[in-house]
Amino acid sequence: MPTPRSDAGFRRELGLFDAVVVVAGGIVGVGIFANPSNVARVLHDPILILLAWSLGGVVALLGGFVWAELASRFPHVGGQYFYLQRAYHPVVGFLYGIALLFIINGGSLAAVSILFASYVDRSFVPLGPTGIRVAAALALLTLTAVNVVGVKAGKWTNNILMTAKVGGMLVLLALAFGHGSAPASHFDPSPVAVFRGASLHLVFTALVPILFAYGGWQSCANIAGEIKDPVRNLPRANVVGVIVVVVLYLSLNLAYLWVLTPQQVAASPALAADMARVVAGEIGARFVAALIVVSSLGFLAVVILTGPRLYYAMAADGLLFERAGRLHARYKTPVFALWFQAAVSLTLLTTNTYDQLLSYVVFADWLFFGLTAGALLIVRSQHPVAPGDAIAYAPGHPITTWLFAAVAAGVVLNSFIAYPTQSLIGSAILVVAAAVYFIVNPRRAFS
Repeated sequence: MPTPRSDAGFRRELGLFDAVVVVAGGIVGVGIFANPSNVARVLHDPILILLAWSLGGVVALLGGFVWAELASRFPHVGGQYFYLQRAYHPVVGFLYGIALLFIINGGSLAAVSILFASYVDRSFVPLGPTGIRVAAALALLTLTAVNVVGVKAGKWTNNILMTAKVGGMLVLLALAFGHGSAPASHFDPSPVAVFRGASLHLVFTALVPILFAYGGWQSCANIAGEIKDPVRNLPRANVVGVIVVVVLYLSLNLAYLWVLTPQQVAASPALAADMARVVAGEIGARFVAALIVVSSLGFLAVVILTGPRLYYAMAADGLLFERAGRLHARYKTPVFALWFQAAVSLTLLTTNTYDQLLSYVVFADWLFFGLTAGALLIVRSQHPVAPGDAIAYAPGHPITTWLFAAVAAGVVLNSFIAYPTQSLIGSAILVVAAAVYFIVNPRRAFS
């Protein structure tokens, strides 16, 4: 298959380790420091809590398998956009790109930058409401500028932040498990008591914040054009990155329940800080605040690096304004796409709150996750592999792929129930975008 023109001009400077960092860094943001409380409020029992996080990890791994096979089949800049337009129709790829720019990435960048600045304000330097938004904006602009000057600069920023993030989590785990044995009362229910009163509805409700915390494995596919030997390294990075995160998340959840009772976990507004305060006093709580600041910056760095490559691919296909398809003459980075993404995020930063932004993101993200699982089913049937092609086949396909698609459909349905206004607005954005696509590109309507 010929290489898409969107790949031209990029430098392949990212190795396997760099790609694993992008996958893991795109997943590990701030959700693991707070979302376990939301899960505990629904499930109450430590065994059920750990099982739910394990189930979420399995779902994330199934998603990693889907992306690994698609990435090995189509190792091109744009990732998920390329898969969707190849399997369905160019309009589906276009809608995903619009959703990524204005809802998924735009909303995530704005929400997490606000959280970053809020922790700086709360634990280190008083900023006030205006100062929080200014600090959030400065973080976005600084990391965007770093990525403009080259993929190497973005790579080293990601690697340093991810190393600091994982190192901080390991310190937190050592403090928790070194605190002594967990009281038996934390894990004392009988197996019968554990599952009495549990229902599929409760488990699925608990899975929503878990799956949000596990989301992000798809980011690496967008930079396939800058990864060395992508057919080999992209699938490995997807699977290894997800496994690393699953191990970290399960360990942290066990640590929370090791130090605190399930009731304390459920009631805590700042779970990681409360656990650290028990084992190391106020110094521990400040350490967690610093860890959340670093984790926020690490997440922002990954999203800022990966998203603009997809907008660049759209522009190269004539689906976005032409300037977004230009690379910087010296640095070979999609400079206009980078700054345009920053502008969208800054706009959302000034008009929405953290919770509002996240409700938009969950709906759109999982809608296209489900469609991408469907894309693999279509690609398998319509695009047979030539002899000798190196394909990372999804284990257990099609059963595992259908399972992942079913979970994605459930999350979207739950979003409509829990956040009807935001989900309807997100749907309206996609309908308007589809109408614009066919008005501007009438010849592509039936292509």
